[in-house]
Amino acid sequence: MRRSALPVVAIIAAVAPPSLAARHDPHLDRYEARTIVTGTDLRSRPAGMAACLADVLVKVSGDPTILDDPRLPALQARAGNYATGFDYWDRMSGIAHHDEQGSSDRPYDLTVRFDPVRVAAALRILGRAPWPDPRPALVVQVKVQDLHDAFDLTAGEKRAAEMRAALVESGEKYGIRVIVPDSLTAPANGVALPGTLVLSEAALGWVASWHLKWQGANYVWGVSGVNFDAAFRDGVRGAEQVLSGHGPPQ
Repeated sequence: MRRSALPVVAIIAAVAPPSLAARHDPHLDRYEARTIVTGTDLRSRPAGMAACLADVLVKVSGDPTILDDPRLPALQARAGNYATGFDYWDRMSGIAHHDEQGSSDRPYDLTVRFDPVRVAAALRILGRAPWPDPRPALVVQVKVQDLHDAFDLTAGEKRAAEMRAALVESGEKYGIRVIVPDSLTAPANGVALPGTLVLSEAALGWVASWHLKWQGANYVWGVSGVNFDAAFRDGVRGAEQVLSGHGPPQ
């Protein structure tokens, strides 16, 4: 066991961590973020806390353009001041240490929890504010075309299991509920985000195109040459930016 400088014990777990959504109310999860670091000492912790603070500021505000704000690095340098605690989980738990890789060089999930009042103060410095509840759910309606087959990304599609998990993780990252529908033709119980995902040899990866109708305006954006995790993050991030009132997707 290691104790943090913050008033919370940091525990190195020996079992797989529960998802953020499983631990707390979804609203509170916006103040918690996770990243991968090396070891549990101070070599990687400051950078890990800085990355987690950036994620939380985006989740709480709904504004991904925060990542391009020149004032952000100064806040990240003091990320520990905004936190209430942190813990580690050994990503190689159950795997014996090797001579060339001691415990200090193993990869860990660093989870950091931040104080809502301090986060609101940080957002004021950046000229932003928390995106209030209720937030609309995002119903992602994706048609997939890989090199050999085409299918709809639905709740029951066996070929889409890893994609469904990636979509849910994208929602957790950006603090918005993502729904994978049973059918792309079913009425959307939320804001519909139609899209296409095409695996392209020429692009060396997936090509994603997204379409969103919101408050009388149409938004179209996309990304090319990425894995499907990045493609889904692009879609959810862009939709969040529009729904929270921070302009069109970049």
